[in-house]
Amino acid sequence: MRLAVLVLIAVAAYVGWSTFWFLTDDAFITFRYISNHMRGWGYTWNPPPFRPVEGYSNFLWMVLLEGIWRLTGVEPPDAANPVSLLLSYGTLALGFTWVWRMALPPSLERHRFALAVVVLVGVLSNRTFLAWMSSGLETSLFIFCTTLWIVATLELDRGGGPRALAVSCTAAALIALTRPDGQLMVLASGLLALGFFLRTPPRGRWVLAGLPLLLDVAHLLWRHATYGEWVPNTYFAKHVAAWPESGLRYALSFVLEYALWVWLIVGIAATVTLLRSLGGRRVVSAVSARPGAVAVVAVLAAHFAYYTLIIGGDHFEYRVYAHLVLPLWVSFVGFLAWREASARSAAAVGGLFLLLSLPLPWVHYARTHELSTRTSTHKLFQPVADAFPPGARAYAQLFDAQQAWLIRHLVGLRHQEHKVFYQVQQQSLPPREVGEELKFGDPMTRLVLVWKTVGVPAWVLPEVVILDYLGLNDRVVARTPLSAARQENRTMAHDRHPPPGYFKCFEPNLRYQEGRFVVLPRGEPLTDERIRECEARFDPTRAAPVTP
Repeated sequence: MRLAVLVLIAVAAYVGWSTFWFLTDDAFITFRYISNHMRGWGYTWNPPPFRPVEGYSNFLWMVLLEGIWRLTGVEPPDAANPVSLLLSYGTLALGFTWVWRMALPPSLERHRFALAVVVLVGVLSNRTFLAWMSSGLETSLFIFCTTLWIVATLELDRGGGPRALAVSCTAAALIALTRPDGQLMVLASGLLALGFFLRTPPRGRWVLAGLPLLLDVAHLLWRHATYGEWVPNTYFAKHVAAWPESGLRYALSFVLEYALWVWLIVGIAATVTLLRSLGGRRVVSAVSARPGAVAVVAVLAAHFAYYTLIIGGDHFEYRVYAHLVLPLWVSFVGFLAWREASARSAAAVGGLFLLLSLPLPWVHYARTHELSTRTSTHKLFQPVADAFPPGARAYAQLFDAQQAWLIRHLVGLRHQEHKVFYQVQQQSLPPREVGEELKFGDPMTRLVLVWKTVGVPAWVLPEVVILDYLGLNDRVVARTPLSAARQENRTMAHDRHPPPGYFKCFEPNLRYQEGRFVVLPRGEPLTDERIRECEARFDPTRAAPVTP
């Protein structure tokens, strides 16, 4: 019976993955870096002598997809989503293990399997988790590695010893290689390793357990040696200044959409119950006895605060919160355990949480999932309040208000918009086999194209120089200061524009007109020396041009 239930969950996960299957235009940015490395140019955006720039920010994901391409011949656009599905299965398995090993009161102990199943059902009912089971981006890898890090780090509080620490440190290093956010996990695991080293002999085993963290150090040194920066170029392109005005709306929208206020209420009540049972003096000793749990809570809170208050959310629909979906459901079970809830009350409260988390996201899905044109999905804002009865309409109107502001500022753009945008790009551009015929060539025939949303075109045209108008893959654009007018009307990941004269210096000679690429005659040869001179002339470390 239990096996049948788990098989059913696995099938449901596959159905969810296939239903929400999509590729983002941004995923093809990474695919181009892989292609360039395969061509012998290194992990760079444009061929040498263009200066290397790191516009991918997902090193491990890139290396993984390249390895698959080399070993199997399956190109990244075809491999990415199946790999994401496997990683999502791994995340679900870790979630089941997490609940299976959780300390439960007698009232819930004999229902452990049912609780684990409820957690998985809650996760698979969540549109955010389902959406990021695909995409072509590294999100599923980040979620898996983060979940592994959480489970291993919590195991330290159960006497997991050096083995648990080794897994924690390995997972932390993998997260940092997957996204720069992983530096938080590296710091936390490093501090835990140091603590065990100082107070728990023999010390050598703790040193060995912490060695995987050196992978992150090695990658940072390689990044600086290769690109001259400690962080990816995407950081400079996307981050202008702290943007809490956006991030708080992004977070509120997430809370409203999935009824996370239920989680907050139950969590506060459970925390009060726990504190009362411990008493004042025992709280400090209880916390100090659980360094793993402290590390997990601190890291997740810091990560949430950083993206909410500093970055202002994300261009994609709750992508930077996607790794929280499983921990939210597991911790909800933990709250019920702290309250020593009966099986009946746990079922009632858990069922209420699940039911309240469904209407907003799935009404929105019902109204948008059949939209298939760029016109109908561009800045896709879909009100849902009119679908609810008067008593619940004010709640839905509050959600609609957040969505309206966010979408207007290109924050949290919905899954369907990204899905359709990729499809439109794919249908309008020639296949890669045709684009490969346009070669980098000699100085008089070198092709240069200016584009805003560069992902799919950059994959289709592997040997054409692509000048990234928004700066994700351009060192100069990413560091060009904004004018006062643009600072007052910000848009996520679309704030930076090239300074006057910068792109003109390269004399772009390839245009896309009426469904085909048109090559224009070049006035002067684009020599290696001219490329270097243009980059040096607009070097942001020498001058500070302003985005008009």
